[in-house]
Amino acid sequence: MAKAINMAEVEKALSGFTIPPQPTVLLSIKAEIESDDPNIKRIAELINQDLGIAGFTLKVVNSVYFGLRRKISSVEHACKFLGLNRVIKLVSSVVLRFTLSEGRTDRFTENLWQSAGNVANAATLLAQQLRYGTDCADDAYSLGLFHNAGMLLISSQFKDYAKVLKQAHLAGYSMSDAEDQNFQTTHELLGYMIAQSWGLAPELTNVIAYHHSHALILASNDIYEKRLFALLKLAEHMTDENKVLLDLDEDQEWEQHKATILDILELDELALHDLGDYLQQQGVPNRYHA
Repeated sequence: MAKAINMAEVEKALSGFTIPPQPTVLLSIKAEIESDDPNIKRIAELINQDLGIAGFTLKVVNSVYFGLRRKISSVEHACKFLGLNRVIKLVSSVVLRFTLSEGRTDRFTENLWQSAGNVANAATLLAQQLRYGTDCADDAYSLGLFHNAGMLLISSQFKDYAKVLKQAHLAGYSMSDAEDQNFQTTHELLGYMIAQSWGLAPELTNVIAYHHSHALILASNDIYEKRLFALLKLAEHMTDENKVLLDLDEDQEWEQHKATILDILELDELALHDLGDYLQQQGVPNRYHA
């Protein structure tokens, strides 16, 4: 487990921000799943209450990332076919997107969700290709969608947020230092609180809290945490997260820590081109596809 979060730092980071609570529909779904006799039909009905969420859930389920041989035509079918635990992870990620993006059409929000989708899809496919199992692939997907959620809370209050991050990067400052100095918070800590409030597993919340603090997460004695972290960082790099979010070509963080990340995944740098071809074949654009 990674180093425990300093709650005094969290309280400071939360000053002036409100963590969006889990919507009633998500709480109702979780309660039904945790009941003694979960009713799949009732769970499907709850998801179907919001046509946008239901439609997006089916879109993701039927994408190549789940590797299904036949098309899923209904939410109830998805619940039966995938299993309730996988469905709740997926639906939580979808609901988060709808909750944080409600009413927002600015370019940064659109770029962030495009990047989050790319990273989530890449991380899932990488976990599958590296044979880490279904649970790891599902957690990698959730991590990809949740890891930068705190950025939306900051950018909703500070319109110059993206500009400040880009300038800091070009000047050689870390993203977290720039956020702390200019906005007295960091998207890592805000993201941690969102993930914790929304009931994500401790392994995921820890990775979100430290995904720009390599030394702290790499000091963890939890192999699963470090594997999820490495999958996230590789997916960020391969899908050009900095380019999509901030129109930056350089990835200084990757260059500094790539040896350790690749070591965790038992990869060498030459393997990235084969992985890039694989991601491209599955519809995920990336910097390593020839």
